[in-house]
Amino acid sequence: MKKLLAGLLGPLLLGACASLPEPDAPLPWDSQVVHGQLPNGLAYRLVREKSQPNRLDLRLTVKAGSVDEADDQVGVAHMVEHLTFHSRAGGSQNLRQRMTELGWVQGRNFNAVTNYERTQYLIGPPAGVRQAPQALQALADLVFAGDYTAADLERERPIVIEEWRGGLGVAQRMNQQRTASQRAGSAYPEHRTIGNEAAIRSASLESLKAYQSRWYLPNNMVLSAVGDFDPQQLKAQIEQAFGGAKAGVVPDRAQRELPLDDSLKVFRLQDPQSGSNQVALLFRLHEPDSRGTTHAALRERLIDRMALAALVDSLRRQPRDAGVRSLTAQKTLIGEHSTVLGIAAGVEGPAHAQALQALLTEIERLRQHGLGKADLARERAHIRSLAKKALANQAPRTFEQWVEQLNNAAVQDRPLTDRVAAARRYQEVLGSITLRDLNARLRRWLASPDQVLQISAPGTSAVALPSAADVQAQQMALAERSLQAPARKVPVVPAKPALTLASAAGAGDVVERKAFPAQQVEHWRLSNGDRLVWLKRAGPDGKAVLQAESSAGYRVADTPAWRLQMAAQLAVRSGTVGMDPQALADWRQAQRATLSLDQQPQRLQLSLGAAPEQLLAMLQSYRVSQVASIDPALFAESRDELLQRLRSRPDDVRSRQETAQRQLKYGADHWRAPAVGEVEALTVKQLDADWLRLASAPVTYYLMADLPAEQLQLLVRELLATIPRNALPVDSQPALQQPGQRRADLTIALEPRAVVQASSYFDQPWSPEAAVRVAVLRDLANQRLKAQLRGEASGVYRLRFDSELNPDTQRVESSLTFTCDPARVDELWAMAQRTLASLDVDEAWVVSERRELLRQEGKRRDDAQTQFKRLVLSDRRWQDPRYLHTQAQLPEALTQAELQQQARQLFSRANQVQLRLLPSAAAQEQAR
Repeated sequence: MKKLLAGLLGPLLLGACASLPEPDAPLPWDSQVVHGQLPNGLAYRLVREKSQPNRLDLRLTVKAGSVDEADDQVGVAHMVEHLTFHSRAGGSQNLRQRMTELGWVQGRNFNAVTNYERTQYLIGPPAGVRQAPQALQALADLVFAGDYTAADLERERPIVIEEWRGGLGVAQRMNQQRTASQRAGSAYPEHRTIGNEAAIRSASLESLKAYQSRWYLPNNMVLSAVGDFDPQQLKAQIEQAFGGAKAGVVPDRAQRELPLDDSLKVFRLQDPQSGSNQVALLFRLHEPDSRGTTHAALRERLIDRMALAALVDSLRRQPRDAGVRSLTAQKTLIGEHSTVLGIAAGVEGPAHAQALQALLTEIERLRQHGLGKADLARERAHIRSLAKKALANQAPRTFEQWVEQLNNAAVQDRPLTDRVAAARRYQEVLGSITLRDLNARLRRWLASPDQVLQISAPGTSAVALPSAADVQAQQMALAERSLQAPARKVPVVPAKPALTLASAAGAGDVVERKAFPAQQVEHWRLSNGDRLVWLKRAGPDGKAVLQAESSAGYRVADTPAWRLQMAAQLAVRSGTVGMDPQALADWRQAQRATLSLDQQPQRLQLSLGAAPEQLLAMLQSYRVSQVASIDPALFAESRDELLQRLRSRPDDVRSRQETAQRQLKYGADHWRAPAVGEVEALTVKQLDADWLRLASAPVTYYLMADLPAEQLQLLVRELLATIPRNALPVDSQPALQQPGQRRADLTIALEPRAVVQASSYFDQPWSPEAAVRVAVLRDLANQRLKAQLRGEASGVYRLRFDSELNPDTQRVESSLTFTCDPARVDELWAMAQRTLASLDVDEAWVVSERRELLRQEGKRRDDAQTQFKRLVLSDRRWQDPRYLHTQAQLPEALTQAELQQQARQLFSRANQVQLRLLPSAAAQEQAR
């Protein structure tokens, strides 16, 4: 499924220079793409990209997915993707084993994914182009060997069931309802990519092989490659690997289109755990003329894009009726020529009837009056601007951009076209598009008799569902009325004078300096007690980077965390007394001095980044936040939004699960949501006092910039050293897991699955060497856990193990999460414990990891962002920049003895808590 707004002008961003093609010929391919077909029909698209020496990225797209399944093959497309890794291609090992023995890691070096309309196999070998022959042969064997067995299917079936189980939840249930309504009558609702439990359990080997032989044809595939290769050599390797496969007859794809009718269909979209509150009317059509890159197709697509954008703008301009939170529109492309236009009204509370009336009124208003001249002019200007930028943008693409664009073209089954030719063609057709064209397109959409009404309500709240006849009667009644024309312009707000920030009264001073020449670092102490740690080199992309830290976290004994967070968020937007917040936001935007806020339990961090010449504005922007007074209008707006969320929030499983986990881990829930009464009683005066307390805490500034010391000193003395501070920090506390072993079970889940969430800690002083040992062991632990719980036991699909040596808590903090069959939770938990307790490291693995770390560190020492982060870590730990000096020695920290010792502390049983989310009685009964 592709969103029109996101993808329409994609061709403008592709390709290199070329002359304009014949008037209605398809656009030419990008000249850097070597493309063609093998005699058997396999399409290939190759881009030589040398910016990352020796790297190779291969993606094989099979143009078949779950919607292509027969009625008795539900879930088979996805199961074929799994079983292809069990093929042996005549060898003794299956393909997953073969790739693993090459040193390839699943998820990192090879993977696969299936959706409604395609299946993709991805390989990025760690040795890059040197392993191109093995990678191409592996891809060919995956899609063509097909010699997996019934025993392989029985081994893989539990894993697919666990993948299905892991995907259950409120998002899945709501998405299933949306699909069933949006695509009613089509094959899509009954052919979810994952299938369903019954289909997975009953799928036969014969049905898998029948699907594969029907769709896995070389003339139904596209191979995309980006890397540091010779295209002709790679083409020969492709022919060697894929040339022996025989072409076949690709079946008809009529099942991908929506079958249209002349009726209005009404659906309720609701789930006890969902907060969605909306009324939407969908218009379903067939529009084949806008696909392709000919002159006529591009003109059609541009009319679509302009009409939709103008429709969205028009809806946003209209005054809101009571009960209506918002009006918006979105268009979705399905298959080769099916489309769905959705126009939606966000609902306030239970006002669904009023929102439906308002929605139908705005749709009829658009039918009667259409779009205006200003809409056409605005959209023309926007398209011209995009085309101009596309023509001016000659910057080479990065490796990742090439991968993304080539892949997008492959999955959409279109060429990767030339940027200049596309931009010129858009410019050419733009002049021929009139207001009549836009209104004709809009009225054609709104005249579609195939309509779907979706009514969403939060939680279990009652909502009356109108009949199709009732809605059609409302539509007819509105059509008989002469409605007032829609608002054509956004109300003009009188312009306010541009903001000018006053200089600070007087000046402070730099009272102490200390230099670390070897690391290009200076420490300054300011007269108000603040510190400046300056790394005297350019930041990322030559920018200056400023990070201001204090102890003003949100975990303070006598004040609720939510209130301190609200105070910080509003203060940085408010400015000083009498300052207009919007004027401040506009000034920051114009000066490129916007602030980002990150508040942790024991730390408040404000960050800015801009060109060195913008340092004055950066410091002014920061200073305003520190002496701010919370704006009453911003406060009232934020308080009302919070109250609305609290009043409409369902009593959902996730929030209860998170609350239970915090209580189990920390002994108390420090992040509890406020009660409605607490928010109603809150005043701006309270928040102002909260912010004054937070902003008074002494600050350490971390600055990375290449500029003269004299210039920096003048700015620091005036703008930073004059900010009033207290001598003592805010007494905020870190969030620390309590010692001991604990377990809690919550039997409230709506799905037939168990979710295990466990965490542990081990006290250990932070050092760079110990931190890197924990990081490499974390990756090893993930591999071993997946090999045991997924590969050996076939018991899980979703599993995540995380571990870090936290410099704030001086602890190794680890967590393990997985989902499984509730009947196997004890077995799999015990297996996970044994796997982590016996995490052995061998010398060959250590040598490999040390070599990889050495390679990565070569890049990190030249990476400004990494160096800035290490400066901060070093200063927090030792109040000096020694990490910048010792970082070259990090690979030496990976010794077998030290890694083995660290492995024993990775998931400490002494301080371990476990929360199990288990099915409720109703969910268990339903599963039976």
